[in-house]
Amino acid sequence: MEGKAVNEIMFNVRGLNLLSGKLVIEASFNISSKSRVDIRYDTSTIVPDQLMNMFRKNYDVLLGIFNPDGWLEITYVDETLRIGRDDKGNIFILERSNQTDP
Repeated sequence: MEGKAVNEIMFNVRGLNLLSGKLVIEASFNISSKSRVDIRYDTSTIVPDQLMNMFRKNYDVLLGIFNPDGWLEITYVDETLRIGRDDKGNIFILERSNQTDP
């Protein structure tokens, strides 16, 4: 089974009067086992455009930090929490948000 995932990382740039921005990364995934998914980077962008222009020179470095290519293994999941690790040695503890899109 193949699916799509979108991660949104919200941030502020202090040197620009606390200008708020968002890094949006889109990826595809395939379920490879009961607890593991293989992830493939599709596309990404930074909004607003003025921040994308500012980060363009270092964009590859920024994507390297949040690079989704590889795999993610879920070690615990319930209705409010998911714990997993990836092929880069990162551990993720994610809490389900009650926020819904308009």
